[in-house]
Amino acid sequence: MISTKRSLIFIIAVLSLWLTSCGPSLSEITTDLIEQGRNDEAIARMRRALVNSPNDPQYVKLLAIAHYNKKQYNEAEKLFQQVLTLDNEDDQAAYYLAATYEATKNFDKAIQYYRLYNELTFLGEYRETVEARIKLLYRQQMEAEAQKALAMEQQLDVAKIPANTIAILYFENKGQRAELNPLQKGLSEMVITDLSKVKSLKVVERVRLQELVQEMNLGETDIVDQKTAPRLGKLLGANRLVKGSFFNLTNEKLNIDAFVTKARTGEIDVSTNISGDIKDFFRLEKDLVFKIIDEMKIKLSDEERKAILEIPTEDFFAFLQYSRGLDFEDKGQFTQAYEAYSQAAVSDPSFSQAKTNASSAKKSEQIVGETSTSGEQQQSTEKNNGNQQQTSNKNTSTRTTSNNIALPPPPPPPLSDPGIGGNIVGDMINNVINNINDTVIPGANSQNTPPTNVISVLPEPKAPPQN
Repeated sequence: MISTKRSLIFIIAVLSLWLTSCGPSLSEITTDLIEQGRNDEAIARMRRALVNSPNDPQYVKLLAIAHYNKKQYNEAEKLFQQVLTLDNEDDQAAYYLAATYEATKNFDKAIQYYRLYNELTFLGEYRETVEARIKLLYRQQMEAEAQKALAMEQQLDVAKIPANTIAILYFENKGQRAELNPLQKGLSEMVITDLSKVKSLKVVERVRLQELVQEMNLGETDIVDQKTAPRLGKLLGANRLVKGSFFNLTNEKLNIDAFVTKARTGEIDVSTNISGDIKDFFRLEKDLVFKIIDEMKIKLSDEERKAILEIPTEDFFAFLQYSRGLDFEDKGQFTQAYEAYSQAAVSDPSFSQAKTNASSAKKSEQIVGETSTSGEQQQSTEKNNGNQQQTSNKNTSTRTTSNNIALPPPPPPPLSDPGIGGNIVGDMINNVINNINDTVIPGANSQNTPPTNVISVLPEPKAPPQN
C-alpha cells in the first residue's frame, strides 16, 4: 500500500511539472475571461479556435456559456444543442439548455432538459433540487395554459374534445366537521390517481384544474355549480366531469356522493353514493371509483383492477395531513406544505408519497423563499371558518405566492474547475488524488465532499456539478 501511494505521488509530481511547463490552455484562458465577465473576448477566442477545431465540444460549450451570460439565448440554445450532439452525456450542457429554455418561457423544453440532466448527473443531491424546480415550472406552464385557454375561450371547439377525457373536480364538504376540509382536494387526488390507471381514460391533471380555478377566481361552490360545468369542461378539454361531496353522518361514519356530468351540456350521466366508517375511508374511496367505472360501462383488466386497489397509506390522519399539504402547496405556502407532509410521513413512515412531497416542498421553499403564515395559524383559520359553517362559499384557491414567479436562469458554474476549464492532465491529476483519498487516506480530510448548497431568496438555479 505504501509503495502504491509513493508511486502515485511520484506520478502526480511528474504530471504537475509537465503541466506547469506547458502553461495555461486555450480553454483555461477562455474560462478566466468568462469568470471576469469578459464574454465578448471569450466569444472571439472560441470562434477563432473553432475554425481549426469545429467539433471540439469543450470550445462549443465555452462559446455557448459566453452567449448565455450575455442573455443571447437563441444563439446559446443552438450551441448547447450542438454540444449534446457531439457529446450526448454532457450533463452541464443539458442543464444549461434547460435554463436557456426556462429563461425564454419554453416550459416544455425546460422540463424536458432538466429531466435529461437528472438522468445524466451522478450527484443525487442535485436531483431533488431539479425535481422541485420541474414542479414549479410545471405549475407555471399550467398557469400559462389556463390564461391562454381563457383568452381563446370563444375559439375553443367542444366538438373536438376527445370522448375519453375526464376531469375530477374538488369534492365539497357538506358536513359539520371543518377539520375534514382538506379531504376536498385529497379525495379528488385519490380519484384522479385511480382513474389514471384506466388505460381507456385520459384524466386531466389536478394541477391543471387548480391553475384554471385560480385564474377564474372560482370559489368551492362555483366549482361544483351545475352551470359552471360546461365552461370548465370546455376550458379543461374534458368531455366528462366528476363532481361530488362528502359529509359526516356521525363522528365515525362518512357519506360520499359522486356524479359524472357531460361537460357540453351539464347533464348528469352517472350518479353514485357510498357510505361507511371513516376508519374504512380508503376502502370507501375504492368502492366509489369502481362504481363510477361500472356506471360508465368500462371493462377493467385484472391488471388495472389490481393497480386501482393500491393505497398510499392506511393511516387516515396521515392522509388528512397529506391533503393539507396539497392545499398549502397550491397556495404557494411551501413552508406549511413541508410541515404537513412531514406530519403525514411521521404518522405513517411507509407513506412514500408524503416523504417525496415533503422533500420537494422543502426544496421549493428554498427556491422561492420561506412563506410567513404558520401552519398553526392556518389551522386556526380553518377551524374558525368551519364553526361559521359556510366554508364552501369562500375562495380557497387564493395563493400567497404566485406560481408565475420569475425563476432566473442559473449562474455560470465555476469554470476554473477542471471539470470544464481544465485540460486532460488536470483531470488525470484530480482522478489520481481522488483515488488516493478513496483507497489510502479516507476520512474527514477526504476531497470528495460535494459542493455546498447555497440558498437565497428567488435564487438562480444552482450550477451543475462539474464533469
